[in-house]
Amino acid sequence: MAQAPRQLTPHRSALHGFGAALRQWRECRGLSQRALGKRVHVSGDLVGKVEKAERWPSSHLVESFEAALQAAGELVRLLPDLERERRLTDIGYRLTDDARSQLRVVMPHPDAPDLLRSWHEQLATLATTGNRIGYAGMASTAHAQISIAATIGRRSRSARRREALIAQALWAEFLSWIDEQSDAVEADAWLRHAQQHAVEANAPTLASYVLMRQSQRALERFDPGNAIALAQRALEEVRLPGRIRALLLIRQAQAYAMGGDQNACAASIDKAHSVAGSTDWGSELPVDLGFHCNPVYIAAHEAQCRLLLGQPTAAADLFEQLLDQWPDQWRVDEALWRSALSTAYINTGDIERAATEAANALALAAGTSSTRALRWLNPTAVALRQQTAVPEAAAFVLTYRQATLEACNH
Repeated sequence: MAQAPRQLTPHRSALHGFGAALRQWRECRGLSQRALGKRVHVSGDLVGKVEKAERWPSSHLVESFEAALQAAGELVRLLPDLERERRLTDIGYRLTDDARSQLRVVMPHPDAPDLLRSWHEQLATLATTGNRIGYAGMASTAHAQISIAATIGRRSRSARRREALIAQALWAEFLSWIDEQSDAVEADAWLRHAQQHAVEANAPTLASYVLMRQSQRALERFDPGNAIALAQRALEEVRLPGRIRALLLIRQAQAYAMGGDQNACAASIDKAHSVAGSTDWGSELPVDLGFHCNPVYIAAHEAQCRLLLGQPTAAADLFEQLLDQWPDQWRVDEALWRSALSTAYINTGDIERAATEAANALALAAGTSSTRALRWLNPTAVALRQQTAVPEAAAFVLTYRQATLEACNH
């Protein structure tokens, strides 16, 4: 009796997605693995291993498969994602055990009748998971989803193609969050892709949300003028849900604080609080992208603004209140805010508390693989190098040096 072909899982990664596409085209052409292997001058066993995602195909082999199967460009279009995923694998990108268990729960069966409908739930679950355990290892899943969405979009028209474009934009924005932890250039590139897809899909809320993220990236580069301009451009969209509008006002508040404009900063924060409470979701998306913009989120950014405005005592007091009851699922953000709190204590001259909070932030950064949090800790580390007579400071400096070396090696 012939053995039933192994069930493939194209949603798991770009490698699995390519294997599924290869099998689909091979069977469409009525070829066995051995027959296809003869056409491309490899063994049938190797073809089988590629289909089952057990072997990486070289770029030459992908092109040979494409030519032999006359796959209308579908196979070679997957090559960039394959190569990107292979590079990530080579440098140690792996799903953590916790992430794998989450993925098994949220990823639907590949034969589900409407994969598009489930994308938004997958993305929301992954984002929540990433904030708790870190984003490292989730990149391959996001790359695979973008590849699937692109394939569906190319084969579809009208509403289904629009939904595929929205899915690509959402996953590209998620990838920007992942790369923001370690690669600013790639993060910016993914946001540009997300913006292009959102505009092409005529999805104004999503396009405005991506502009908000680009404004946030401008702040990371200490470019408040561009941050304000990007946020203002998005705020001109009259159909924005309240919480998306609040996120844009927060970006403007941060930019004003960076520029020393206390009054404009306060006005933006107050307005963010007022509009975030509205329930006028009313967007073209099946998910609420601004769900995380609650009073705690706004208050944390208000504390950061106070720090930027040269009010470290007020910033430290507000951070302490917030972090005392910080949600467990926001561990990536907690690492950032404890880093900011350590900077606030440096500026108030409280070296012991600065070192203690820096150590807490460093532990969270390590647990969530956030090199972004490591970058936020750098001002504290520089200051504490001058305070090694304080035991807590000396201990942190040593641990921070080891953590940064390990991050560089990865």
